[in-house]
Order: sequence, then C-alpha cells, then structure tokens
Amino acid sequence: MSGDRFQSLTQIRASTGLRMACLRGVPSPWTEAAKGIFRVKGLTCVYGAQSEEDPDNALLDWYGDSGVPVVLNEVETPRTGWAEILILAERLSDEPVLIPAAPAARADMFGLAHEICGEMGFGWAYRLLMIQESLSHGEEGPAFPPQIANHLGTKYGFNPVHARRARDRVIDVLDLLSARLADGQFFVGEALTAVDIYWAVFANLMVPLPESDLPAIPFIRDAYTCYDEELLGHLSEALKAHQRRIYDDYLELPVPL
Repeated sequence: MSGDRFQSLTQIRASTGLRMACLRGVPSPWTEAAKGIFRVKGLTCVYGAQSEEDPDNALLDWYGDSGVPVVLNEVETPRTGWAEILILAERLSDEPVLIPAAPAARADMFGLAHEICGEMGFGWAYRLLMIQESLSHGEEGPAFPPQIANHLGTKYGFNPVHARRARDRVIDVLDLLSARLADGQFFVGEALTAVDIYWAVFANLMVPLPESDLPAIPFIRDAYTCYDEELLGHLSEALKAHQRRIYDDYLELPVPL
C-alpha cells in the first residue's frame, strides 16, 4: 500500500464500498488487524486519514469518537469493534475462512481473540502499562510522550487499580498463547484464523518489526519497544517466530503506514 492509497476522511466519508479511517505513521494494532484481515480476504479497502481538507476533529464530529479504526461499508452503520469488523469481512468474502465453522472451534477462536483484542486483553492491558510508565516518568519500559499519555489516560479511563492488574493480565495472555503454539503453527486448529493475524499485529506493541518492514513514526517505534525483562521473559521464541511467519506468509510488507 503506497501513500497514494490513503485519501482524506472527507473523501472516504462521501464515497462507497469498503473504506477505513486510520492514523498515518502509527501501527495501531486494532487498525492493523483490520488491514490484515481485509488483505487476507482479498478485499479492496480504501484508507483515509486526517488531512488539511478535513475539518478539525472530523472523526469525533461525524462518529462520536476520535478513535480508529472506523470501518465503513456502503451505507451501513460504521463499525469500530474488532469482532464486528471481522464478522463484516467474513460476510464480504467467504475465502479464506478466518472464523471456524465448528461451534467449539469458533468459540475457542473468539475467546482467544478477546484475550488479545478485547477490553483488558493483551493490547488493552499493555496500553495501560505504557500509559502508567509515561505518567510516572519511568526511565525504562514502554512509554508515550506526556501529552499523548495524558490524552490516552483520559480517553481510556486510566486508573492505578486497572494498571496494577494489567501487568498480570499481559503475562497471563503471553503464557496462554505460548502454550497454544506448543503443538502446532496456528492457535486454533491446523489453518490460519483471525487469531493468528491478531497476535502478529499486536506483538508489535512489544517487539516491533524492523523499521524497514514497519516504517512507524520514530517516537511511536520507541514507545512500542519493550525493555521490561520480566515481560520479555514471557514472550516466547515461538510467539516471536509466529509473528514473523504470519507477516511473511500472509500480510503486506512493508506495513502500509
């Protein structure tokens, strides 16, 4: 995806088909997951980002929230949640199947996906750690610049109680996912599912791909690099190898930002 594949928010709002609001230069894992799912499904999606032709706070004014991704499909209600975006993609393209047909496997997949993408899942909990580290002015660990940390803390209701739980939650999920790879290359069954895409993109929060593959804004890359030895100790070699393999075999490189 080259830069000219991004349009303004005003353009994608007025157009038809499948389109998605993003941030430029920021590999938000929820957004990157949607991009990856659309790519694997062979779906053509137009990407939009805030530009000079857009009004200030366009997403907030139009959709009631400034967060991304916002996925639009024809005249349907905008979608922002990871599960509803996945279900839309599955409806728009039958192949390859990313949601298992068997009920037990389907429940397993959605359960693991929630542990990665959902509230207080890996991504959510790790973001709390990044906010906490930034607000406490720590010298090591994941961190955002103060103004971004304050914005995110307000937006996601940061409080110390949740942050204390977040570290244990991150470790629990890493251990769970590592155990799931003990006997195979995929998290559910013997074929790619959405969970594999979710982990590959969310892993960038701790161990971002090389800059040549993930050309993020420099301070975002720094914030996305984990220095916490305890947390890194739970990031198994199997999880790191899985991230690399899913990108190499299924996702677009370099990552379009």
